[in-house]
Amino acid sequence: MKTPIASEGPGSNEGAGREDAAAKKAAAAIRERSAASQLISESEILNLLNAEPFTPLEAGQDIHGFLTQLVDDHKDLHGLPGTGFSWYYSSDHMTEAYATLLLHRQDGPLRLIAETVRQNAGTYRRPVPLDLFTRPPFNLTHDQALESLAMMTETEGYGDIARTTTSASGIYLYCKTHLEADHAAMLAEWLDVGQFENP
Repeated sequence: MKTPIASEGPGSNEGAGREDAAAKKAAAAIRERSAASQLISESEILNLLNAEPFTPLEAGQDIHGFLTQLVDDHKDLHGLPGTGFSWYYSSDHMTEAYATLLLHRQDGPLRLIAETVRQNAGTYRRPVPLDLFTRPPFNLTHDQALESLAMMTETEGYGDIARTTTSASGIYLYCKTHLEADHAAMLAEWLDVGQFENP
């Protein structure tokens, strides 16, 4: 359901000034949150604007429409579709890939791991070492990563995520949609062992 913000009505200079102030306030909030390596949600921006003594939107306009226009007007501002509502970031402070990672992290470690594996397999055609998820910005423990991997085998929606183990006992993850098992195993062996033995 769209959430409108009340206004005194369109057509006045005062109303236009309030809308301009609202746009500046929202843009500043998105950039400030991005500078702190965080996303900001549509509902958070709505709450921020409603806390101000101005009424930023034209009569009948909703917060989603307001933010869509804001993104159109500022080349560094971008929206990401989330669960139930959108999230926003500034590309002056983070890349789309990092913003997407932050979005997936909010959905828990299973989604975070799976989407990262899918992106690497689909875009770069390579498997991902499980230990990647113990480093920033993922920050899972090794046990958490292993537990998440085990849970994927019992959770609907993760059947495309598979694992392969190298001769050095390294665990690598890949997406079966983009990589065949033998190819993924060969790439994992090279990444974990071969590239160091054959510089």
